[in-house]
Amino acid sequence: MIRHFEYNNIEFKKHEEGWLIVKGEVTNSSGKNYHAVVFKIIMYMKSIPIGNTGLTIKGFYSGQTKVFEKQVEELKYDAVMHQKPTCQIFVESGY
Repeated sequence: MIRHFEYNNIEFKKHEEGWLIVKGEVTNSSGKNYHAVVFKIIMYMKSIPIGNTGLTIKGFYSGQTKVFEKQVEELKYDAVMHQKPTCQIFVESGY
């Protein structure tokens, strides 16, 4: 299993069409270089999952930090932000 990725400065913003966007930074602290790493982002309202999306980062080298911005198409920003959603990010695969 792939481990040792750090997630920082995670925030939510509004897409011009009203969708929710997850933005942040991920650091490869694994000690390994990857051609690509696939992450899963799950959105929660309290403890209930309300949406998810995949994120692929290509050319992700050990010690490198990459900024990401990913739209969660099934979630409208105005519909969920009043409930202060949270998200969980984890690695699905890497090579």
